Amino acid sequence: MLFTAYPGLLAFIAEKAEVPVEEIHPDQSLDQLALDSLALIEIALFVQREYGIEVPEGDLDLGQKLSEWAAYLDERVGR
Repeated sequence: MLFTAYPGLLAFIAEKAEVPVEEIHPDQSLDQLALDSLALIEIALFVQREYGIEVPEGDLDLGQKLSEWAAYLDERVGR
């Protein structure tokens, strides 16, 4: 799901984590990718800028799987 609906988000996360996109899997969390709360804020701002989806503080956290992020974004855009 994340790989097809949000390729830009996946690339942004890979860049922040400094890992190749191919090494990121939907069952990973940002925590597992060694990202911190600053990266979480940067990702939320990226989502707002690129997809027009405002992510209220506290809706997403570092422990959520990337697949859960994608489901959240899908819900926010009504997919």
